[in-house]
Amino acid sequence: MFERLRIWLNRLPIADPVDRSNAFFMQFFFALIGCVQLLNKAFILEQANWKLLYVRHSYFFPWPHLPMVMDLSTDVAMAASAWFGIYLIRTGRFRTAVIQYLSVLMVSAILFFATVGVPDSRDDASFFEALIISGLMLGRRALWTIFAATMLVYLTGITTEVLAPPNLPMLLRSAFSELPGTVYTYVTVAIIIDFSAQALRNSLARSHADHHQLQLEIAEREQVQEQLLHSRKMDAVGRLASGIAHDIHNVLGIILGFARVRERVDEPDLQFGEDAPILVDALEGTELAARRGAAICRKLLNFSRRDVARAETFDMLSTIEEVRPLLHQLLPPSVRLVIESEPGDLAIHFDRNQFELGLLNLVSNARDAMPDGGVCTISVSRPSSSRALLSVRDTGIGMSDDHVQRIFEPFFTTKPSGSGTGLGLSVVYNLVQSAGGEISVESEEGRGTVFHIALPTTLPATQPELVTSDDVVRVLLIDDDDDLRTLLGAALESSGCLVGLAASGAETERFITQTTQLPDVLICDHRMPDTDGLSLLRKLRLQMPDVPAILISAYLETDGQPPGLIDPLSERLPKPFAPDVLVARVHAAAKRHRALLAAASA
Repeated sequence: MFERLRIWLNRLPIADPVDRSNAFFMQFFFALIGCVQLLNKAFILEQANWKLLYVRHSYFFPWPHLPMVMDLSTDVAMAASAWFGIYLIRTGRFRTAVIQYLSVLMVSAILFFATVGVPDSRDDASFFEALIISGLMLGRRALWTIFAATMLVYLTGITTEVLAPPNLPMLLRSAFSELPGTVYTYVTVAIIIDFSAQALRNSLARSHADHHQLQLEIAEREQVQEQLLHSRKMDAVGRLASGIAHDIHNVLGIILGFARVRERVDEPDLQFGEDAPILVDALEGTELAARRGAAICRKLLNFSRRDVARAETFDMLSTIEEVRPLLHQLLPPSVRLVIESEPGDLAIHFDRNQFELGLLNLVSNARDAMPDGGVCTISVSRPSSSRALLSVRDTGIGMSDDHVQRIFEPFFTTKPSGSGTGLGLSVVYNLVQSAGGEISVESEEGRGTVFHIALPTTLPATQPELVTSDDVVRVLLIDDDDDLRTLLGAALESSGCLVGLAASGAETERFITQTTQLPDVLICDHRMPDTDGLSLLRKLRLQMPDVPAILISAYLETDGQPPGLIDPLSERLPKPFAPDVLVARVHAAAKRHRALLAAASA
């Protein structure tokens, strides 16, 4: 129970940490004042004759009970102010709560002293409480304001005694004789509180300023690191630009060469049985060349934009093979690239772009460590059933033990001034650590360096099964490219789908208004003459809120932003892709959708 009370008292909408800490105590203090103030007065009145308490000045007032009424009224006002202070603190107005309580306290004291004069007790704890609270909670200005108000209270009481003295000797003995000592006591207390509280507040202010400056420096450092990371990616693209044109031309040459095989179909002596393998080989070569060209384009897009982390399950070795052309472009002719691996799949759950970028960073460092040439070896192995090990070895100049100890520190570099940022390996280290992996380095001067990256393995991504239900999957395919739309539509129909075709947003809306049955799956291209895929899907969601959608596009303006297209039912399929990939996606989406409908109706 006490723990729940502590949590509740600390749950305050107060931004300032000092005020929030003080508010925890002030709630207890206000609750104590609200309860004890009236109970204490009731006890005093019960133990003593209340008429004697106020008889000294009662003849000065036309109503003899006014002193007692004033005393009780001020006590009620202070108790009410304390409870109201708790309410203000709970609503986030801490300083307002303290100021209103101190104001009520001072006004009540002035009214009371104006009624009864200066009481016999010169050390009223309420004034000391007011000085301490104002100095510690509100600061120097509030402290000396309360001190001045306290002096005004005593001055008011003395004025009352001067205007209505019972006799002069008692006046001198009771009021003026104690005034110097009273003023000295309060001045001493105020000075002590002022200096101690101000020193504490100055220390807290410096601490907060240092904390704020540290946050700014951390944010600035992260921003600089992100900018340098992006700059490094662009630098990698720049280094690859000359080789990319060469690779693209090779791809186009392969496709054109295999396409010439079609001329054999027109020859009069064509024998399908004998020439079929030649045609099959030509088509297979064309497909591989197209995949190679698509991979090159995809790498350019991935490395030229700011991507956020999107973890996915992929095979480490196949990814290295895909990025092999880029690695060859990074290395000069004097450096030979060797890739070694064990048989079998090594599936990891990682951001593919970050994995490729980390690999490029390691190979770049290996290249710089071999100015006279050498061998860069990338090896992939499975040291245990739950770990995949990637090693990048060079035969370069190596590093000293001191450099090995600091190699992953941000901005530390062994390269000459102006030749490196010192962030490449730091970025790789952070990426591996965030994925639950480990990275280490072994190096010896003159004998090369090897980086080991151990990453947790996972189960390979399974291919979705086709819908086995007898129900036909109705698909609406929207794409402005006539050839691609026809090709994809034929592939879907051959898998048992009922396909509707549209070439634009306007055609899509007409199709929806004329059809009697809504599609089970939407396939929408992103770039179209009259709209874009995201806007069209938002419109269609008004009529089909639960239909799964697949957005196909080579590149989105939103790429590099956090994932999420429109809703959980939408997914992205980047171009280019094989028709069977789209077919599998469609059947998987339809299967999930029907499972959800069945669960909802159950």
